Amino acid sequence: MSAVAQTLAAAETATDDRATLNGLLVGSVFVAWINFWISYAEYIVHASRMNISHYPVALFISYFVLAASIPLVRRVSSRFSLSSGNMALILAMGMVGAMVPTSGLMGFFLGIIATPFYFATAENRWGEFFHPHIPEWVAPRDYGYALTWFFDGPPGGPVEIPWSVWITPIFWWLILIGAVVYASAAIASILRKPWSEHERLVYPLVSATQDLIHVGDVSRKRFFWHEKLFWVGLAVPVVLMIWNFLVFLFPLLPFINTQGRWLAVARGFPSFRTRLNFFTLGFAYLANLEVLFSIWVFYLITSAEVWGLNRVGFKITGTEDSWCSIDAASGWQSFGGLTAMVLWGLWVARGHLRDVWGGVVDRKRPQGEEILTYRGSVVGLGVSVLIIVFWMKVAGMSLGLAVLLLFATFIVTVGVARIVSESGLIYVRAPMTPQVFSIYAIGPGNLSSQALTISAFSYAFFSQGKGLFMGPMMHTTKLAEQVRNRKSLFAGALFLSIAVGLSVCTGLTFSWGYDSGAYNFSDYPFSSGSKHAFNATINKIRDTRGMDFKRLGFFGAGTIVMSVLLFLRYRLPWWPLHPIGFTIPLTYPTRNSVFAILIAWICKSVVLRFGGVSLYDRTRPICLGIVVGYALGVGLSFLGDYIWFFGDGHGVHSW
Repeated sequence: MSAVAQTLAAAETATDDRATLNGLLVGSVFVAWINFWISYAEYIVHASRMNISHYPVALFISYFVLAASIPLVRRVSSRFSLSSGNMALILAMGMVGAMVPTSGLMGFFLGIIATPFYFATAENRWGEFFHPHIPEWVAPRDYGYALTWFFDGPPGGPVEIPWSVWITPIFWWLILIGAVVYASAAIASILRKPWSEHERLVYPLVSATQDLIHVGDVSRKRFFWHEKLFWVGLAVPVVLMIWNFLVFLFPLLPFINTQGRWLAVARGFPSFRTRLNFFTLGFAYLANLEVLFSIWVFYLITSAEVWGLNRVGFKITGTEDSWCSIDAASGWQSFGGLTAMVLWGLWVARGHLRDVWGGVVDRKRPQGEEILTYRGSVVGLGVSVLIIVFWMKVAGMSLGLAVLLLFATFIVTVGVARIVSESGLIYVRAPMTPQVFSIYAIGPGNLSSQALTISAFSYAFFSQGKGLFMGPMMHTTKLAEQVRNRKSLFAGALFLSIAVGLSVCTGLTFSWGYDSGAYNFSDYPFSSGSKHAFNATINKIRDTRGMDFKRLGFFGAGTIVMSVLLFLRYRLPWWPLHPIGFTIPLTYPTRNSVFAILIAWICKSVVLRFGGVSLYDRTRPICLGIVVGYALGVGLSFLGDYIWFFGDGHGVHSW
């Protein structure tokens, strides 16, 4: 009997790294829950924004609870346990699915297409500048008060959703969304091998979650919660956040400020925030020292450059948008650096790209160990690009603007995914939006009002500058490495997770909108974010200048500086500055995170200096504890808001 038991245990262990249909089913329910929770927390309870980071806190909390429950469930019945392969699949589905609600895809998508007609007034003149150029199939009209009731809520209480107004634009937008999603998956499949195997990027978001994934290993007897340092790390943020929530209930208690304050070294010097964000701190500790060092060093260098330009009175006129870097000159410079970094990455991977192309033209050649075959990736990417360009052209955008906008979007999405995969920063935004780059590179005066109007609708894919699905797709290809023989299941699972998220969020948003009004959600995409996209665009319509050589000059300078940094990085092993720091120095998320990054760099430097790698490995459980503690603190704050402050919650989690 002992031999039989050992044989069965060995067989069960051998299948630990397989993903099965059970994992797919649990993952679908998991994605539906995350989309519901994020939407409910922001729209109804008005608590913290749960998915503004690249590792959404709602996803982390839910995944931690799921992982922690597995050993308990296994004691009841092994049939209800989840293997590490299934846990990897569920996390992959969650990462992609969590990009759908609120500040992901659906908030901006529905907010953008509904905004130009609902918010049009005689003062903003949107009816004059935008309405003649918006096709019927691109945006819904306010027929039968459909938009008014959606934003304000119907006067007599909940009404039946007027699908006839929404169905046509949603149908055509879903075609565009499908092309964007497939293109993201295809690019991620193509770039996985050079990023993961050749350059050996760290992927700190995946690394930090390994202990949770391997809770599903049946042979494992010791888990992360057996480490004392894990509980030390967990206790600090949990105690702080619980205490601060008690202040909401008992105002006489002293508030412990971890939000920091905005500081500037001198007048004209860009400010930064002394916020100690534990979510940032925990993940940043897992990143390379060079990356951490470079981020705050380039912040100082670029800030000094901006200060110098301010002192001499140099200024670039025109309208960027509120999602670009704080200074136009530095934003274009950083975007030039980001462009050079992405293109250099493609050049370094040229041998692999030749192999990919060989797999396309020759069916007998290996198709790679990816979630999509090389043929499926390249052909699907080509078809997706054609659909995207054709869609924009038919909507009214000029071909030149559509192509340049698509190129800039590629730079932003791949660049942000690269930064997150290498640095572990969970708050990353590109230094410039693709809309600003493409419009000023051509010149707003050289573009028609119709082309610029459709460019405003492209902000539907903005997603707080997170690169939409590219970052999660890149991380899911890394997770797929841990699953044996069933990588093909990942592709279907990822597309299914997006379909589940779209279905849940569409139903919830319309149901709650036609009940209490979407404007009453008090959520950024529906209140001010979507309006800003059109306000920034109308300023460009009024701008008659041609190609902006000042902006392009800083863009060119940025590409040159990045080229030098890349050369030094690859040629001089002792060179201390990592090129990533040059790409995002003055974005809003970086200015919020740079203080926590500095703290992480100091702590990790001290540990490695005095204890070496062995001490660093022993301190890693503290990182997981800090991240788990912070996430649980956010979850407990949501629960407190639900009980005591329903509809008037507190945003304890943000950038």
